[in-house]
Amino acid sequence: MLMQRGLPLPAPDVPAGVTLRPQEPSDAEALGALYWDSYPKGVAAVDLEDAVEEMEGVFAGEYGTPVEEASLVVVDADGALIGCIQTVTSPPWEGIPAVPFVIELFVHPGHRRRGLGTVLLLSAAQACHAGGWESMALNVQEETAGEAMHLYQRLGFAEITPVGAVEG
Repeated sequence: MLMQRGLPLPAPDVPAGVTLRPQEPSDAEALGALYWDSYPKGVAAVDLEDAVEEMEGVFAGEYGTPVEEASLVVVDADGALIGCIQTVTSPPWEGIPAVPFVIELFVHPGHRRRGLGTVLLLSAAQACHAGGWESMALNVQEETAGEAMHLYQRLGFAEITPVGAVEG
């Protein structure tokens, strides 16, 4: 389900013991492992190697032009990556509006229910707004819709018709 929301959004309240920073190409392997651990097996990637390749593809622009300031990781006190949001413009899929588009938002299962997904999404939204954008969009997959849908609706994202689609 394609969703969009106008900007700005409220400022995030980053929990104690974690920091946010922009993701870097050198994070690809750790992000791949986090990605693999964050989704049900076979949903986001077929194996760990595939997950790492997916993350390398993000940095290579295979899924759109990365919005670096809105593509962030959450790092715990030990320096481990525990959450990530990846935002692009010009994704390769049909029907996506011409606004920053969240291609991934994932948090390690052991660190969920601490507001990290909210912090990541609010932080990315702030960066997009600071960059002059008036809205952002994302897509919710059926396999991961439960918690994700609750977060997006709570933050005011609403379902939209894909660009170019005929309603009826």
